[in-house]
Amino acid sequence: MDLSVIIPIYNGETLLRRCLDSVVAQETHFTWEVWMVDDGSTDGSLAIAEEYVRRSAIGHEFHLLQQENAGPARARNRGIEAARGRYIALLDADDYWRPGYIERTVTFLDARPECVAVSVVCKNVAVSGISYTPACLAAVCEENSDFLTENEKNIVSLRGENVNTPFVLNDFYAYWARECHVGTCSTTMRSADAKQTLMREDLRISEDYEFWLVLAACGRWGVIPEALYVSDGTSAITSQEDWLRRMQRRWQNAPSLAEWERRLIGRHPELRTDANYRLAAGRVARNLAYCQLLSGRERMARSEALANGAYFNRDAIGRLMNVCKWTWLTWWLMCRVLRYREFHRFA
Repeated sequence: MDLSVIIPIYNGETLLRRCLDSVVAQETHFTWEVWMVDDGSTDGSLAIAEEYVRRSAIGHEFHLLQQENAGPARARNRGIEAARGRYIALLDADDYWRPGYIERTVTFLDARPECVAVSVVCKNVAVSGISYTPACLAAVCEENSDFLTENEKNIVSLRGENVNTPFVLNDFYAYWARECHVGTCSTTMRSADAKQTLMREDLRISEDYEFWLVLAACGRWGVIPEALYVSDGTSAITSQEDWLRRMQRRWQNAPSLAEWERRLIGRHPELRTDANYRLAAGRVARNLAYCQLLSGRERMARSEALANGAYFNRDAIGRLMNVCKWTWLTWWLMCRVLRYREFHRFA
C-alpha cells in the first residue's frame, strides 16, 4: 500500500461525503487506503462511514475504527498505528483535497528519500474571507493568476523558494516560524517516522503544531507550491453561539509553552539554543497566550508574554501583547479589548 489517509470523525455528517469523495476522485496510479476513526459521533457520521467501507476495492480501501470520545489526537494516533501504507496523510472530515494531491505528494517523497514529509499550499475559506498558507505563495495559487509579476517573483526568490517547482526547505523551523506553512491536512509523511512520533493525546490544542515540529527533527521537509488542500468548514458553523462553544473548549485547554514543548525539548535538547527553533516556539507561545487570555487566564497569558514575547511572531496581536505586557493595567485593558473583539466576531 502506498498511502494511508487518516480521517478522525466527530459529528461530521454535514461535510463528510465531500471529504471522502475528494479522496475517491484522486487520479493516481498509487494505491491508497482510508482509515476513518469515529470519535464517538452522535449524528449520522457512522452510517456514512459504513457506506464507504462497503465501497472498498483493491488498492482503494476504506476501513472504520470506533472509539469513545477522546479527541482528535487519539483518533489520529489509532489511524496512524493501523496504517499499512509507506506514507501517511491526515485529512479532517470538514476539509478536502483537490485533484492531484496524492499523485504530487507521493511522487515527491519517492524522489527525495532525505525528506521526512512534504506539504502543499492550503486554501483557507473562513468567515473573514479566503487566504492561502503559506501566504508568500498565495500569488502562485490564485485561480485567476497564470503567472507572477516580476516584483512578486523577486520577493519569492529572495525568500529562497522556487515558485515553479517543488522545493526542499533549508531550515524547517525558520520557514515555519515565518509562514506556519503546515496545515493539519496539507502534509504527507513517511509512515515509519509518523508511527515513531504520534500525537500527544494530553494536548487538546496545538497538538498538531507539536507533532509537526517533532517530526521535522527526523529529516528534511519539502513544499509543493500548489493549493491542493482546502480548509473549509464554514458551512458546518450554524451560529455565533455554535462557533463560540467550539472555540471556548479549545481556549480553555491551552497549556503553557513549557508544557507544550516538554516532549520536543526532551527528545531534542539541542533545540533550546537553536535560534530558528526559538522563533518557531515563539509563534506557538503567542497563540497559546492568546487562548489563555480569551479563556480568562490573564495572568498566565501575561507570564507567557513576559517570558517569550521577544520571539512572538510580529502580527498585530503579537505586537500589541509586547507593548501591553509591561504593566498589569495595560495588559488588563488589552485583554478586555481582545475578548470583546473575539466574542463579537460575527456581529
